[in-house]
Amino acid sequence: MSNTLVVERISSIISEELAKTKATNSFFTEFPESAKAEDFKWCVHLYHLSKHFGDLLKLRWERFPDVSHDVFETHYLEEKDHAEMLRKWMISIGLEDPELSHPNYETEHFISLQYRAVASMDENMSLLIINSTSEGFAHAVYCHAYDKLKKAGFTDLEYWEVHTEADEEHSDVYDYVSEMTEAELKEAEHQVRYTIHVLNEMLSSWF
Repeated sequence: MSNTLVVERISSIISEELAKTKATNSFFTEFPESAKAEDFKWCVHLYHLSKHFGDLLKLRWERFPDVSHDVFETHYLEEKDHAEMLRKWMISIGLEDPELSHPNYETEHFISLQYRAVASMDENMSLLIINSTSEGFAHAVYCHAYDKLKKAGFTDLEYWEVHTEADEEHSDVYDYVSEMTEAELKEAEHQVRYTIHVLNEMLSSWF
């Protein structure tokens, strides 16, 4: 199965499912309009996801040292400090240090899924699950949050602004996906849909 056909089939799934998520998921439909700190307690879950995301990207870079691209290296290097950025923002607006709390189970499920993509899936699947799917959705999530936070009157938004640009870049990896067999592509479609399912449950659980 050529790269072109792989991209067409996977990108269409992601695009269609993302449109559904934007229209129905409470993260997009019920996002706080105010600047009250207590409305952003859900960020504790995002913090722990971000913290693990940096760790798992490091594991991926170490697992695939000889790939023909620098996506795995640059992705880790660009993400490794982001959790601490969010932690400082949360504390600055009056929230409790997220290190004192745990993420909910829905967030734990998504974190575990990302580790699975790093530890047991091949290079193609890792690119499609972590980058194309997860970072593709993350870009939409951060753009929505950044817009709402600005309208609510927040000014220190570096963490959120960075992700409106970085996650779009991190999701644009289709050129690095190699040819797949029909069986491999069917598995990829299944895993992409499963990732989106778990992601939707996580986002909904934050509100």
